[in-house]
Amino acid sequence: MRHYENPELCSEKRLPQRSYYFPYDTKEKALSGNREDSAYYFLLNGEWDFKFYARDVEEEAAITDWDKIPVPSCWQLYGYEAPYYTNVNYPYPVDQPYVPNDNPMGVYRTVFTLPEGWKERKTHIVFEGVNSCVYLYVNGEYAGFSKGSHLQAEFDLTAFVKEGENELVCKVLKYCSDSYLEDQDFLRYNGIFRDVYLLSRDPDHLHDIVVKADTKGIYCDEPFELYFAGEPATLEEPKLWTAETPNLYTVLIHHGSEFIPIQVGMREISVSDKAELLINGQPVKLKGVNHHDTHPVYGHYLPDDVMWEDLALMKDLNINCVRTSHYPPAPIFLSYCDALGIYVVDEADLEEHGFTCRNIHGGYEPFHEDWPCQDPKWEKAFVERAERMVLRDRNHPCVIFWSLGNESGFGKNHEAMSRRIKELDGDSGRLVHYEGACVIKDETDSVDVVSRMYTDTKGIAEFAVDGDPRPFFLCEYAHAMGNGPGDVGDYWDVIYQYPRLIGGCVWEWADHSVLDENGVYRYGGDFGETTHDINFCCDGMVLGDRTLKAGSLEIKHAYQPLTGEWKDGVLTLCNRYDFTNLKDYELTWQIGADGKILAEGKLDSDIAPHATRSYDLASVIEDEVAYGAYLNINLALNGDIVADLQFELPATRKAVEGGEAAELVDAGYKVFIKGDGFEYTFDKGHGLIASMTKGGIPLLKEESKLSVWRAPTDNDRNIRHQWGIFHGLTNGDSERYNALYNKIYSCDVVDNTITVKGSLAGISRAPFFGYTATYTFFADGGIKVELDGEKLREIVYLPRLGFEFVLPAEAASFTYFGKGPHENYQDTCRSARLGVYESSAADEYYPYPYPQETGNHTSARMLKLENGLSFATDGLFEFSVLPYDADELTEALHTDELPESDKVVVRVDYKVSGIGSNSCGPRLLEQYRLDDEKVHFAFYINR
Repeated sequence: MRHYENPELCSEKRLPQRSYYFPYDTKEKALSGNREDSAYYFLLNGEWDFKFYARDVEEEAAITDWDKIPVPSCWQLYGYEAPYYTNVNYPYPVDQPYVPNDNPMGVYRTVFTLPEGWKERKTHIVFEGVNSCVYLYVNGEYAGFSKGSHLQAEFDLTAFVKEGENELVCKVLKYCSDSYLEDQDFLRYNGIFRDVYLLSRDPDHLHDIVVKADTKGIYCDEPFELYFAGEPATLEEPKLWTAETPNLYTVLIHHGSEFIPIQVGMREISVSDKAELLINGQPVKLKGVNHHDTHPVYGHYLPDDVMWEDLALMKDLNINCVRTSHYPPAPIFLSYCDALGIYVVDEADLEEHGFTCRNIHGGYEPFHEDWPCQDPKWEKAFVERAERMVLRDRNHPCVIFWSLGNESGFGKNHEAMSRRIKELDGDSGRLVHYEGACVIKDETDSVDVVSRMYTDTKGIAEFAVDGDPRPFFLCEYAHAMGNGPGDVGDYWDVIYQYPRLIGGCVWEWADHSVLDENGVYRYGGDFGETTHDINFCCDGMVLGDRTLKAGSLEIKHAYQPLTGEWKDGVLTLCNRYDFTNLKDYELTWQIGADGKILAEGKLDSDIAPHATRSYDLASVIEDEVAYGAYLNINLALNGDIVADLQFELPATRKAVEGGEAAELVDAGYKVFIKGDGFEYTFDKGHGLIASMTKGGIPLLKEESKLSVWRAPTDNDRNIRHQWGIFHGLTNGDSERYNALYNKIYSCDVVDNTITVKGSLAGISRAPFFGYTATYTFFADGGIKVELDGEKLREIVYLPRLGFEFVLPAEAASFTYFGKGPHENYQDTCRSARLGVYESSAADEYYPYPYPQETGNHTSARMLKLENGLSFATDGLFEFSVLPYDADELTEALHTDELPESDKVVVRVDYKVSGIGSNSCGPRLLEQYRLDDEKVHFAFYINR
């Protein structure tokens, strides 16, 4: 066994873990909170010497040909190896605690000059993150060793440093025994990926400092001064900390030559007799997201400004909770959560998911003795990972849960972790969390909160009333991969019904991807991996560069602090904030119709937390409207929209009318329709409009089409093989909707009407849909299309059903009345609003890293293309306008594989199935599936 393969050896010469703080040389500097101002702080980040070895045994006795690499960074992003993506499977045989014979190693070297006056004091070095383990040498002498990639490691260098220049060498191994405990679902990177710095400490310095606070006071064993907003403070009228009111006091400790500031929030955590989570005695809901350290340029290294911007963007999206999946974050991340106001589920650096795959004949055996969670030789590593997390982070008010890790089975070592956490922090009120404990051993007393992943809405409602006195938490839900997630609002409809349901964390914040030199996002399989999980890493509610998508806005809407209803002229609003009265917000209303504002005004926004208020807001739309009327409600703070609601108002719509009959010429298998300035052709053999010209200009490039296919979304990944056939491979369960045949049984021409009887079937399959399509042509060029049909047999629900029209590229711009402005589907349309919008095919295409269905709009009543082609209905339709067809989006694996477009593809649909989150979650809810027994669909062209 090699030194780093010993699971019972966690470190050598590493100092005991302490709380996170920085010593300063003056009170003024300490109160500024800027660590770089301290004379006792020396940041070692920057350009270091670097040497990479494919095998650690190849290390040279004396390295002369150094490369350069920035620290922090991940060496895979600088040409040393390639990134590696695998979700569950270990990228090597499961033979714990042993790792591959050929273990790559990076050797880092830097030279620093010890600041003046430091030699008389103690010198410490702090590593905030090194993957997977580090051997430390100072001036040629061995100074220590540490495992735990996402945990802080501090060493005393006093005996090794000298005045003047000092050489620091770090040997970082790709793998060690603890790699078995770090099998998280992410791109695998290595290196010194977090800050490295020196601290100068008083010879008689304080080591660990514990500051406790509740709603009544602040407590510390050391004497301290108290400040608030930089001014001396008392606690006669304490300002409490919550995610909505992140009030922070500064506890200033003066010990010897050091001034140590610690930010503290006064708050209490408890559980009610209804199993509610209480903060300061008030029930709260956790509107959360899982957050990995990931960036398309930096990998696992997140610069401070990226972390701050992540959290600020979360706040803009109404997120109030982060689960640090699946390891403790950089400590400054928690300081930012303290300051911005975000509750944190602080998770231990622990995942051994790959043990589920170690024996393909043995299945999932979470109690098996060869799982580290059950193996006694791993107990020290497990407990230490919990201990180091708690000791570092327990002064942060934002931390409300401690989590024992993720997807690591459940065993004796987890129980030991929980006991140790409660020994260290049992009086804080923080809850211990671990989903695996509840799944594998439901009655365990090791956890204080019951949690599940990806339980559907019906399931969480059942948990809500099962009698367990502990709060219920969805630690992962609404898998946000690609176009999605769907049905987030449905989850929160249920969560708000039951006190015990305290919320959940969307999976996850940002896509894991690598941005290449051409601006294309790369994912699993693009790096030559032996085993990988393709784009399963692209599962964020924002793209890798933090660009928002429609799913981001749907989550914001589900999490917004305002809900309500409008009924019989009375508007009732509910404030869903837990601590904030809305009186400082601007609450406005608008009544609109057909894209125009008819009336608007302001409402008194004085609504207490969790309270409701009603307003008389009668609105009678007396005139007929073309498309629809609606009431819009906006809640804004400093000009930024925090929440919005829309209610469709009762109004009489003007009917879309036909007109005088056009003359049809039946010429065998074709029918010609001519009128003033237009000429159409209908193909009787295909039962479809074949061509349309207006003013001598073609409106269509190709024959129209009746179809059901859409390019599968990431959230269709578990049903796509029941829907389609790919690369010609047979699948006995597939309906083969993407190899569709439209059989015409009859096509009759009577006066100005063509009636088609037909059916749809996938290749090698019996017809599944029988229909009658009626086309009525008018003398002014208008067409009424009616589709009546029914299912002919049991089938898997349809992706969509409607007509496709391929137009010349010049028709790219369009206007519509429907839900917008962003794409929306049946289960992702709450954040979209009815109105009149302008857009283009290029703007409607959203560049998901893995191309897929995009650009749909629901509740449409009108669509007008730039080339004069238009669609309207007395009812509703769904539509999309894109530069690509479904086949092109289906075949492409990356955005750069899509062809240069020379067309515009318009879909006018009866319905489109919802999005859901079945990429790693429950099946699409039944109400969002296109599974209608009978269909009636009518719309007009060029009316």
